[in-house]
Amino acid sequence: MRHIVHAIVVALSLLILAGWSVAMQPQDSHDSDPEGMQFESPDPVRSDVNPLIEGRRLLKKGVSQNDLDAMYSARAIFERALTDTVHSVWGHYYVGLADYRIANVLLAQGEKSEADASEHLRKAVKHLQIAKRAVDNREEINEIAAEVCALLSNVYGRQISLSPIKGIYLGPKAKSVLGRAEQLAHANPRVVLSSAMSYLMTPRLVGGNKAKAMAGFRHAANLFAREKPVDPIRPVWGHSDTYIWMGVAYLERRDRDAAREAFKKALEIDPDSRWAREMLSGDSAR
Repeated sequence: MRHIVHAIVVALSLLILAGWSVAMQPQDSHDSDPEGMQFESPDPVRSDVNPLIEGRRLLKKGVSQNDLDAMYSARAIFERALTDTVHSVWGHYYVGLADYRIANVLLAQGEKSEADASEHLRKAVKHLQIAKRAVDNREEINEIAAEVCALLSNVYGRQISLSPIKGIYLGPKAKSVLGRAEQLAHANPRVVLSSAMSYLMTPRLVGGNKAKAMAGFRHAANLFAREKPVDPIRPVWGHSDTYIWMGVAYLERRDRDAAREAFKKALEIDPDSRWAREMLSGDSAR
């Protein structure tokens, strides 16, 4: 029996490793938008994009306070932007971000909410794939494509954490879109954060690296500190998250003092962050 189990584990490992290499191959041409949607390049901010700005404000509040009602309200606002050909790319991006954040809260509630969380992750993938197809291979909006790809990588990673067996085929997808994001905007703080999260959460057998994760979190923190948003539509999330993930990485090193400092820094950035407060007061950080 032990020999059979061992053989299965080895086979799965080989499948995963093979998948990583497949991910780096060119994508098939059937990746076109099945809905035949047409998009225009996003313009500078106009008065008609206020729904996106209001949705971002609500989503930030919801994430900070673990307020699902606020997150669902933000998602509904973002959906209104889907009918605007100029800003529909950002509409799909933010619907995907809202679904990702909602799924994280639902997963924290335990097994009873896993099915709902899985459905939100599925919807996030759908919206982000639509946004990705709209901006692929358009050099004038590389930064937007990088944001979309980095978030899509995070969503794939969350799906894998919910069902590890999916890593066989989702792992290569996550690696592929993250690689694309790094190619397009290697100094984007959310791209660097996504890469660091990937190094932290990925098993060592298939490329995980705790040291690279920590270096990535520190680099992302420096980039966030220098980020100066000039467009109220563009994403700005991630600064507080970076220090929370850094704290998690320190806890894995059993460095509780450094972890506490990281969680405190997260609270300095976002005093309303319930996640940071819970991590700081938790037994693991004491």
